[in-house]
Amino acid sequence: MSKPCVGCGWCCLDNPCEESHRQYGYQRRCPDLKWDDEQSRYLCMMMLDAEKGEQARRSNHEGQGCYAPLNKWRDDIRNRG
Repeated sequence: MSKPCVGCGWCCLDNPCEESHRQYGYQRRCPDLKWDDEQSRYLCMMMLDAEKGEQARRSNHEGQGCYAPLNKWRDDIRNRG
């Protein structure tokens, strides 16, 4: 059973998605990953973008839950710089 995404940032910080690689090349951290102080979570600006977001949402299985539900970051959501 999958768990909902909580915006901990683990997947994007650990291994940026293929869409990030296509847009920015192989970088340690995707430039579209942003910390949102108001929501206290990470957001993928690429997925929120009306123009380029459709492909990112589809390829990253938006709405299907967390890929790493046992990941300890889920219980320690914070800006990791």
